Amino acid sequence: MPGQIQTGLSDLRLDFKVTGLSRSSVTAYNYDGLDIGSVAETLTPGADGCESTDLEELTSFLNEDFNGNRVVIDCSAEQEVADMYPRWLSTGVHVITANKKAGSGPNELYAAVRTAQEGAQWYYETTGPGSGLPVLTTIKDMVQSGDPVQKVEGIFSGTVSYLINAVAAGTPLSAALKSADALGMLEPDPRDDLTGLDVKRKMVVLGRELGLDMEISDVQCEELLPAELADWAPDTSDGALPLVDQLVAVLEPYDSQLGGKLAAAVADSMTLTPLCTVDVASGVASMALTPLPPDNRMTRAVDNDNIIAITSGRYSPQPLVIQGPGAGADITASGLFADLLHLSRTLVEWTIPKIE
Repeated sequence: MPGQIQTGLSDLRLDFKVTGLSRSSVTAYNYDGLDIGSVAETLTPGADGCESTDLEELTSFLNEDFNGNRVVIDCSAEQEVADMYPRWLSTGVHVITANKKAGSGPNELYAAVRTAQEGAQWYYETTGPGSGLPVLTTIKDMVQSGDPVQKVEGIFSGTVSYLINAVAAGTPLSAALKSADALGMLEPDPRDDLTGLDVKRKMVVLGRELGLDMEISDVQCEELLPAELADWAPDTSDGALPLVDQLVAVLEPYDSQLGGKLAAAVADSMTLTPLCTVDVASGVASMALTPLPPDNRMTRAVDNDNIIAITSGRYSPQPLVIQGPGAGADITASGLFADLLHLSRTLVEWTIPKIE
């Protein structure tokens, strides 16, 4: 039998080494590499090489690192970390991120990150629609190959998709939110999912990728959070319940609102869909709960699926459609690792396997 062609990770001549590992309170450093198989032990206060987290200290550590290509992988949702990107990039440190705060933040920060990319690269696939799905990468390839993208629409949030599908199946919104939390699908502040702030960030990231001058305030979004809770704030005192548990409790009296909207759509032989649209010609970005006929492609999301339809010069009138799970730690981790491999291919030799 002919030999099997190798197409996996072994084809890359790579030597990944984790020299720094950080969470909000503590950071571990070791230029010779850390054992990531025992993260809890590594990030124990007082452990060898473990210090209180300080981004200035981290930056100094990166600048003094004798290893070859330095990469920061940001899995946080912190503005303070995103604000460091221009500084890191300008000193040759590559950034791979799931943090939307730079890509969707003020135009000044976004421009600073772009300008700083002279000696380093910034990868952010998981910050756009689809989380780990190859949406931004596909759009970038289309645009750079001369195919003008006209419109991108679909379901951009796996979390919102999950909540809508759960409520449609008879689960109250408050209970669905609790389940989504157990599955690791929620933002650190679940109100960002219910108010649409997380979706707005994704649309800004996408809009800027398409060349639009856009801020979060430009995006219109229909909320899942009842209007009665617009000014609600959690109890942050010592001993208070976790934020998500507090939110679940105050949501319960309003569960019938979203359930009623979904039932009304079904009564009209329609499916209520959290439809996002970024239209390049008009520069408009929006998300609305939209009644669609059941045979529309946008109604085919199951569980936490995202559906992204890209209409362009080549893909018109039939759009290019990308569909798959769009929320959860595993999905995000997959997207981050894919970005790491994309970066690696630009930095090391790609070994083309030979057919024997």
